[in-house]
Amino acid sequence: MSRLQRQNTGRLGLLLLVVFTIGLLHDPAPAPALSLTSTPQLRLAGTIRTTPFAHTNISMKDSEGSAFVPSDGSLWLSDDNGRRVYEVNHATGALKRVIGRSRFESARRFGGGSIAGASRTVDMESMAYDGAHDALYVFSGSCCSPSVKPTVFRLKRNTRGRFYVESFQPLPSSADYTAAAWNPSNGKIYVGEGPDLRTFNYATNTAGRAFSVPNLAGITGMSFTRHGASLFVTTDSEKLRRVRWPTKRLAGGWTFDLTPFGIHDARAVELIGGRYYVSDGDDARSNADPRKYAVYVFTVN
Repeated sequence: MSRLQRQNTGRLGLLLLVVFTIGLLHDPAPAPALSLTSTPQLRLAGTIRTTPFAHTNISMKDSEGSAFVPSDGSLWLSDDNGRRVYEVNHATGALKRVIGRSRFESARRFGGGSIAGASRTVDMESMAYDGAHDALYVFSGSCCSPSVKPTVFRLKRNTRGRFYVESFQPLPSSADYTAAAWNPSNGKIYVGEGPDLRTFNYATNTAGRAFSVPNLAGITGMSFTRHGASLFVTTDSEKLRRVRWPTKRLAGGWTFDLTPFGIHDARAVELIGGRYYVSDGDDARSNADPRKYAVYVFTVN
């Protein structure tokens, strides 16, 4: 090899090294949203309008809970003032379907018995989707009268593959579960209220003993990761937080203030495809404001 060839070879090697190094600098770190050691940042990716839903004259009356059904690509939203739930395309925001109060009020008690009636649909607070049994749950609370009866409704699929209100279970008069989520790692539904978390079994209509995560309170929404290793929570102080589920401890550097983005009443959160769908229940916005009861879509990186 001549000296000129050696020089050209050396230049080529140096060029390849520089290109490779630049490529590493610009290659995004894998799954930054799931890192517990980095310093993540919250960014707004978009919103889903609900007042009215896109290309409809149907509007949310008060945003409360949510649940995601992966097989349908559907984000479900509960509306306590409207006493109904909505099925929405999570990617486009298009409204797929509405299940109204009459369907809930005519549901029969699980195992047979009376129908639910109007007093059980007043305060639809939270939702959860059980992926193992393909069932949706809607928890209705105790606000804001002694006549309101806390209740959980179960939705199952009919022969056409559409969810319908299959049954209900009465809850204790003190129950007011503002958050709910299903953990795929152990197949259990968890409900949250204030600082308390507990399991809930629909078939037996029993709640487990309450436990808490240090420094976590005011729980309004919950969503587990696909393998159940982390729990994401919204709070009544308008924060998005992350819990290391095996240790039941908050993840450091993972407390985001949602108010700079315009959220004034964070009510629910769903983790979908690496994005965080946070529902805002702010009643103070004008009905003409497209952000009223919107779902805010965030990335974390």
